[in-house]
Amino acid sequence: MIKDYFFKILNKNNLKKILLLRNQKEVREASFNTKIIQEKEHLEWFNNKTKNPFFNHYVLTHNKKTIGLGYGEKFSEENKSCLWGFYLDLSIKSEIKYGSVIKYLLFEKLFENKNIIQIECRVKKGFEWIRDWHIRWGHEQINFDDKLNCYDLVLSKEMWNNIKYKIYEKGFKKN
Repeated sequence: MIKDYFFKILNKNNLKKILLLRNQKEVREASFNTKIIQEKEHLEWFNNKTKNPFFNHYVLTHNKKTIGLGYGEKFSEENKSCLWGFYLDLSIKSEIKYGSVIKYLLFEKLFENKNIIQIECRVKKGFEWIRDWHIRWGHEQINFDDKLNCYDLVLSKEMWNNIKYKIYEKGFKKN
């Protein structure tokens, strides 16, 4: 089911396409940084990120089309966790749930890392449908951050291992 997808590390060759996805209005509205990012800024961001040994930014392609980016960053040795997120090309109309494909592949990649026992994400207030989707995927809401105006969620490796087969079996096509 997922074998026809490619989920490869972000590189300079696909930076421009990923920047176009990141600058989509709907993606910016759901992000903490809502401004349009310029190409030079994006290249600087990429160069800084790749210096970090915990560089986990993956590009999903399907049928030679760039679909989106999934990432894990800000590894915490203390909590054995990282922050994760993703975004998609929202112009692609498909029967495939590409967001679910990215989440599934990203969680598998991140939990392959022996140092990670949980992954965390933040969802801005106003995007409760996203928070609820993550909760259906095993996340637990642990906090509401008044300063950032967002929900803090966590998914343990143990919980992921308990539910990932059900998610996979359900499939990635819209009903």
